[in-house]
Amino acid sequence: MTDPIGTRLSEVAGHYQSGDHHLGLRRMIDAALETQTPDIYELVLAFCERTEKNPGADPSADAMTMISAIQRAGIPERRMADTTIIEVKGVSKRYKSGHFKLSPVDLSIRAGEVAGLVGENGNGKTTLLRVMAGELQPDTGSVAYHFANDTSTKYDLRTRLAFVQQRIPRWWGTLTDNLHLTASFYGLHGRANELWVEMIIARLGLRPYKALSWNTISSGYRTRFELARTLLRKPEVLLLDEPLSNLDIISQQTILQDLRFLAQSHTQPMAILLSSQQIYEVEKVSDQIIFLKQGAPIYQQLKAGGNAASAEPNAPAPQAVYELETSASRDELQKVFGALPLVQIQFNGGVYILTFDSSARSGAILKALAEHEVETTYFRDISRSSRRFFANQ
Repeated sequence: MTDPIGTRLSEVAGHYQSGDHHLGLRRMIDAALETQTPDIYELVLAFCERTEKNPGADPSADAMTMISAIQRAGIPERRMADTTIIEVKGVSKRYKSGHFKLSPVDLSIRAGEVAGLVGENGNGKTTLLRVMAGELQPDTGSVAYHFANDTSTKYDLRTRLAFVQQRIPRWWGTLTDNLHLTASFYGLHGRANELWVEMIIARLGLRPYKALSWNTISSGYRTRFELARTLLRKPEVLLLDEPLSNLDIISQQTILQDLRFLAQSHTQPMAILLSSQQIYEVEKVSDQIIFLKQGAPIYQQLKAGGNAASAEPNAPAPQAVYELETSASRDELQKVFGALPLVQIQFNGGVYILTFDSSARSGAILKALAEHEVETTYFRDISRSSRRFFANQ
């Protein structure tokens, strides 16, 4: 049987040995959280203090000591392994004012999975999330949650499901005080409260900001704070509406990867559904994508083992589709790809969308561009990406 904590810690050791100390620390904290052991939390927090006080020192040897301590502590039995947590069946919603309608949506997400909800503004992403969070009543269909030790009450929904909306409500006082207050609402007091809050602060890179207030941190760190406050609740389902909108590109990638790591927790896995317009970044961490176009869902399975009904299964795409940014004209590109099975060229004002027969290969396309000395600033294969659904909009 695979030793999950051993595998995780081997990865942590590799990160430190390769000099990827920031990633190593994040994954070390993940491993420490899995132990659910207060003494380990204290050791990790002390390690954080030492590394912060000596930013120029190599923490690798100290990290190996921490890894050994976490290994000895071990982890409890896995909870809710591979269990379907969310089931959405035939959910639709029409607003009385306006002409928008969310067409029937079917969706299921298991513990440990991340699902991406993508599409342009006004296509129903927030509506679907609000229905799933219990804030809106659907016209048709149902939403079911299968929580651990489920008693099927509204209290279960409000405590085990967390919905982080795009507009984060203002808070008062310091970041740390707010987090301690939240933890106390969910039954954590004394040492347990102190350690859990400090571990979540460390995990999300908020230690330098924990004494600050709302007015003294950026909108991006307010998003991190709200995520920290949410994680203190140890939710089984996490719904996120445009969590990347206030973050720079590096922070977007970090937060998304962190969400993937946290969803796949061995002892506290979550089912996560997040909406975003950052399609490529979301696809990197998602098991499935639901693309909403004029309120109608288009499904795409991205990783093996997923369980969503898919109108676009993992079979090869019927056409090869690429994005290209270049100063070359359409006529010039027609000549460049004259020997290739080009179907059409579209231009959206920023990039070309190139559609080829499925037999086309990216290597041949890049070779043709190079041979004709076409200056290329951006090239991406979107044949399997939901980005291709935007091409005709």
